[in-house]
Amino acid sequence: MKKSNPCVRKQIALFLIKSVLVLAAIVLLIVVSPYFAFIFLGLALWMGIDLAFGLTSKSRPTAPKDKHVYKYSFADIMWLFEHPGMTHPDIDFTIDDVTEEMLLNIIEEDLAYLRERYDCYDFRAVRLYRIRVAGNGEILEKISPTVREMLDDAFLNMKFWITEKGEDSACYFSENHSLTFFALAYLIGRLYPDEKFRLDGRLGSEKAEEARKRILMWLDLRGKYGFSEFYSHNYLPVNFAQLSLLLLYGDRTDTEMMDRVRSVLDLLCLDYAHAYSFGTIIGAQGRAYARNNLNTAFHENNSEIVIESAFSDGEKVGGVYAHTGRQSELFLRLVLARDEEGKPLYEVPAAIKAIAASRETEIIKTASGLDLKDIEKEGLLGVSDREITFQFGMESFSNPEVLNNTLDIVNEYSLIHNHFFSSFKYFNISFLRFIGVLPLVSKLLKIYPNGVAIQRANVYTYKTKDYKLSTLQRYYPGSAGAQQTTMAAVLPEAVTVFTHHPLKDKVFHTSPGFWGGYGSAPDAAQYENVSLLIHHIPKSIVFSPAPMLDYTHTYLPEELLDEVVVEGRYAFARKKDTYVALIGANEFEYLPFDEAKAVPMEGLITDPTKSFELVQRGRDQATLYEMSSKDQDGDFAAFIARIKGNAFSYNGKTLRYVSNGKEFSLTYEGAFTVNGEEQESEYKRFDTPYVQTDYLAEDVTVNAGGHTLRVNVAKGIREQE
Repeated sequence: MKKSNPCVRKQIALFLIKSVLVLAAIVLLIVVSPYFAFIFLGLALWMGIDLAFGLTSKSRPTAPKDKHVYKYSFADIMWLFEHPGMTHPDIDFTIDDVTEEMLLNIIEEDLAYLRERYDCYDFRAVRLYRIRVAGNGEILEKISPTVREMLDDAFLNMKFWITEKGEDSACYFSENHSLTFFALAYLIGRLYPDEKFRLDGRLGSEKAEEARKRILMWLDLRGKYGFSEFYSHNYLPVNFAQLSLLLLYGDRTDTEMMDRVRSVLDLLCLDYAHAYSFGTIIGAQGRAYARNNLNTAFHENNSEIVIESAFSDGEKVGGVYAHTGRQSELFLRLVLARDEEGKPLYEVPAAIKAIAASRETEIIKTASGLDLKDIEKEGLLGVSDREITFQFGMESFSNPEVLNNTLDIVNEYSLIHNHFFSSFKYFNISFLRFIGVLPLVSKLLKIYPNGVAIQRANVYTYKTKDYKLSTLQRYYPGSAGAQQTTMAAVLPEAVTVFTHHPLKDKVFHTSPGFWGGYGSAPDAAQYENVSLLIHHIPKSIVFSPAPMLDYTHTYLPEELLDEVVVEGRYAFARKKDTYVALIGANEFEYLPFDEAKAVPMEGLITDPTKSFELVQRGRDQATLYEMSSKDQDGDFAAFIARIKGNAFSYNGKTLRYVSNGKEFSLTYEGAFTVNGEEQESEYKRFDTPYVQTDYLAEDVTVNAGGHTLRVNVAKGIREQE
């Protein structure tokens, strides 16, 4: 369990004593000599100039004002480029019909993104690169030398990392974006080995070698610490895509890098196999948007493509004919690809496929990432590539442990104009940094941006053939959360049910918002099929983008469920032969259909007579989940009766529950016990029926289905039996 630092009160006392002493010294010095008044005036001017400079610094835009009109489908044209000689049953033209006009239309907006370095221009550069190199570049050259020259010019002007000069509002630093930029620098550098790149004057061969080192560094970090964006339904597919890009287009004779790429792909597939249930990996996760938690249109999303490519033949998502344009289709291309000798470029290890295929009842405990208090002792706090990549990959910027380092990086590389760092202009005052007050202020105020950081994640998952329940254990109770998801239940047909504290009640798509992220984290703990959540919702959090709402809500989609019963502080739902019960400390309200709140569901919920939002009001509250099935409890009525007969109590601090001979007790920021035995909330890296790996250990051995896989990324080991 994450507890507050026991030294905080001492630090507050020392800060107050220092403040009083400083003020007394100032008054005394001015009384002794008025000249000291000029010194203090100078200090005030110093801070005022810093603040004025910051306030006059404007951030660059993150996107163009005008929306581009596509007359042609980029996905269609890219498929034809990458499959010369083939026709597609759903594309009514062939590669011979593609004209310069069509190419100019589909690349116009992407080129603007690269030119202005808008947010996510790296993703657009990936697809432009694929167009550029398809057929060894001959296809594009044949259709339009002009477009080829435009792409060449755009690539040679690109900025590939925050250490290069130039102002912009691109996101370089999240785990998936850093890999994307490193892969692009490597591949584009190899494309123009003898050309000088405009921003730094370096040859392409030099950029490729530098990027190769950064890629190896990124891979080694994942090999030891896992993924900060743990189980992310939205962003892990980007990692799949860029690693696939490297295997498809990189130097295949570079066995050191290619073997490490395959090893990290194995670790990604292992995470997917552990989380896989009912065709999805939805559950507790590090970064999610509304559509991810709601599992909207899950048969069309990035993770669906990865899952079908990894654990099936990919035909369900189109196979060789897949052309949605999503980046994760690169992984599908990879598993279908063969080298010159007809061998697969990458195969998902048999041991991992066996885990995904299992329908046994399993407890999966995993840990990934680091707590911020540990990054300095791990040698990951500083301004080197490795240190920036790890700290910023955690999305940690304003936390007291890293705030000064963030400002060092912002100042070193002129990031104050970047939209994502523009708020630092209010605090980038050198005198305040000099006296060391900013980290203490961040700690004492517990500012909202601190919750953006994705720290060590200990995830407990319980899977049966009938359901899955997963919880992010004891994760910084009371803190804010930008995109984390603390718990979720998954029922047949991938129907999700989850509870959280919404941040905004008028903004429904974004994270943090109504369905994604949270305003205040619960103290959450799970044991087998029971998950307990205690919310102590503050009245306010400093620098929160919205007021703290005084309720939690549960996504309980009546339209997608076979039965829903809500009675007072009880709520029950059935999907086929799977049951879920919720018990609240306060009574539930099942709100009527709200069209605005349903917009992010993208047509998944349409029946205006059906409810989907279950609300529990109050700043001090608790929620309990118990899952079951017909095999375990008989019919649904018997399940309801049993749950109602269970002992449940909450006294504002401790939640107690008794079910099936087990007594659960969770005390807010205290002990979590089952039958009186305290439960561990910090796990090994892998503690599952198939893998036993200590936290931060780099040697991972998987045993499943009679197969064995051993991976050690740093040592370049990838062995299968």
